[in-house]
Amino acid sequence: MKRKTTRQPPTISSRRALIPVRALDFVMYNTPDIRTTRTFYQQLFGFKPGEEWNDWWSEFHTEPLTFCLNGTKHERRPEWDWSGAACLALAVDDVPAAIAKCRKRGVKILIEPVETNVCWMAWIADPAGNRICLHSRKDGTAG
Repeated sequence: MKRKTTRQPPTISSRRALIPVRALDFVMYNTPDIRTTRTFYQQLFGFKPGEEWNDWWSEFHTEPLTFCLNGTKHERRPEWDWSGAACLALAVDDVPAAIAKCRKRGVKILIEPVETNVCWMAWIADPAGNRICLHSRKDGTAG
């Protein structure tokens, strides 16, 4: 009789990782004028709209890694009103569980887990203050 083996999801992390990372999911730039910035990327590079497309968050179809814009001037999510540096998103299996592990390690939590139409995400900071998004797409894809 053959044994049934359970296959682990692919990961880019070492086996010792506290929070295994499946892939890099997206890179985000902040912009005070999302419509003008979106138009720039559409006209200059021909990028097409992705899954989320509104006045405070816009994704482009740029597989395998999604490029997105965060509008820094919006009332819907004032806690996301960041300016400056880009943000890296890491694909994890379970965002709330990853945040719980971060909390136990004393990692700075910037934004608690949030559910959108297409994903779960939360933000943490590394020791230098760089933002990292822990991200999980509802369709199970990563990268």
